[in-house]
Amino acid sequence: ALGLVASAMGGTDRLISAPCAPAAAVLSAFVITGVTNSLDPFNIILMVTLVILLAGAIQVAFGVIGLGQLIKFMPYPVVSGYLSGVGLYIIASQFPLFLGMPKDLHFFDCFRHPEMWQWQSIVIGFVTIGVMLLAPRITTVVPAVIVGLLAGVLTYFAIAAFNPAMMSLTQNAFVVGPISNEGGVFEVIIGKFSSIRNLDPASLVSVGIPALTLAVLLSIDTLKTCVVIDALTHSRHNSNRELIGQGLGNISSGLLGGVAGAGTMGATLVNISSGARTKFSGILEGVMGLAAFLVLGGLIAWVPIASLAGILIVVGARMIDKHSFQFLRSRPTILDFAVIAAVVAVALSVSLIM
Repeated sequence: ALGLVASAMGGTDRLISAPCAPAAAVLSAFVITGVTNSLDPFNIILMVTLVILLAGAIQVAFGVIGLGQLIKFMPYPVVSGYLSGVGLYIIASQFPLFLGMPKDLHFFDCFRHPEMWQWQSIVIGFVTIGVMLLAPRITTVVPAVIVGLLAGVLTYFAIAAFNPAMMSLTQNAFVVGPISNEGGVFEVIIGKFSSIRNLDPASLVSVGIPALTLAVLLSIDTLKTCVVIDALTHSRHNSNRELIGQGLGNISSGLLGGVAGAGTMGATLVNISSGARTKFSGILEGVMGLAAFLVLGGLIAWVPIASLAGILIVVGARMIDKHSFQFLRSRPTILDFAVIAAVVAVALSVSLIM
């Protein structure tokens, strides 16, 4: 939905729109808050859908009123601190899965219970990370993420050859496992939206701030990528039109039960390096993503959790703004570093939304 709708309506050449780490982190933080407040799990899912839909609508409003020209001027230290906080948040959340520990354990539990580490997961995770980092030196035709994931899957089956239990999906904690859908997808979607009217007013109000946060962050993420495209290709994007396209893409994704996304830097750079010239490359990405989902969905069950954790750890590490430490070298920019540190501290100790 994002690839098809956002690319068709946004109009920025070469831009690839897809689900992104900041969106996943904000939505995860929202879910965690709901669980902490003992909300009904089904209502939490409904509220997540509302957050995505409202965020998309806010993005459309940003574009209509011309805010696209202003949102690029969000203070750099705030954006830097938030992205660094998200990166650290992702690393902390994926580290237990990288070690093969149960999903309900947290970062510090890893050091309290080293006896729970699974060497199979660690090996798979390290192979995935290693291949992902080395792949660009060999080829840029295939994205490093895909090469790393493939290496992780092959490593899993190599280990499974000596452990017959790993060749079964039943109670197999090393892989994603089967994803079932009871009833048709449209019945699920219709049932979800028919249940929204049963939410209490307080729940509806509570989605406002997370939706605004998500809309602002996704808009910044997209426009930041567009600015990079302009610099690399000597072109000029239309910020307001792109925000409208991104908003419509996120609304479409939310209506289909998907997550929000943005114009992503990594995929866009791969697209540019592969020779893309027009926005049709983004539309084609959406078409091929749909085809892969329909044809290869059954293979997802065998994807090792440690491989996904390893990929996300690399993504999280790359999101950390390592250049921010240069602000400590000059007295006039020390305050900027203090802002970055404050945003990171609040993101990790309170929540990403705060």
